[in-house]
Amino acid sequence: MTFLLAALLTNPAIEQSQSTSFFHNLITTVFDANWNVEHRLIIWAVIVVVLFLSGVGLPLPEDIPLTLAGFTAIKQAQDEFILWHYILVFSLVATPILLGDIIAYTWGKRYGLSIRDRFHFLRRVLSDKRLAKVQRWFGRYGAFAVFLGRQMAGVRFVTFFTAGSMRVPLPKFILFDFFGCAISVPVWLTLGVLASRYGQDWLHQAIDKVGRGFFIGVLSIVLILLIIAKIRQKGDSTGNSKLAKVHDQVD
Repeated sequence: MTFLLAALLTNPAIEQSQSTSFFHNLITTVFDANWNVEHRLIIWAVIVVVLFLSGVGLPLPEDIPLTLAGFTAIKQAQDEFILWHYILVFSLVATPILLGDIIAYTWGKRYGLSIRDRFHFLRRVLSDKRLAKVQRWFGRYGAFAVFLGRQMAGVRFVTFFTAGSMRVPLPKFILFDFFGCAISVPVWLTLGVLASRYGQDWLHQAIDKVGRGFFIGVLSIVLILLIIAKIRQKGDSTGNSKLAKVHDQVD
């Protein structure tokens, strides 16, 4: 964010249009091909790190960095779609995804559910409800459950962890996980490509029509959703602790 704000102050195109709003300046900078080229190292570093951390269980979205990857890839190619470049970007983002998934698989195979006692955030991620759901998938579909888990946010880590704990062969796990990436990743990359081609005009028109209220409203909705998600996580954590007490009493 710091380098983006700095770019807003130093971008010559923006200095020439001081009468435009902050959001117009922000959009102009982000959609500037030269700006994307100049900051490509930090942009790709952020994308790769977020995708990897998401794979190892941290509550980070995959769709946003994947969309950003498709977006900035086109901008760094000077707004041209180059097939081999698109394939290269797919390989670049799929690598940290698969590595993170393999780590989740390894944790499940090596430690099992005992790892929940070592890391607090895993107690929420590996909730009894999610584990039961994923285990039903494996019971019905076998290793194909890995493919299904790759398509669904919220249960990816649980799916890959369960695959390890159930001793799914690693080559088979990687194969189904890669097939899952081959389906889902291009969707988000293509969305980023389309946004880079057609999104700037739409965003400028939206600002002109509804002004800052549009963005404030979007940010408010996002904030509300985050609060709701946090409350639900606390509810799940409380429910799991009660369930554990019941089990202890039964034992």
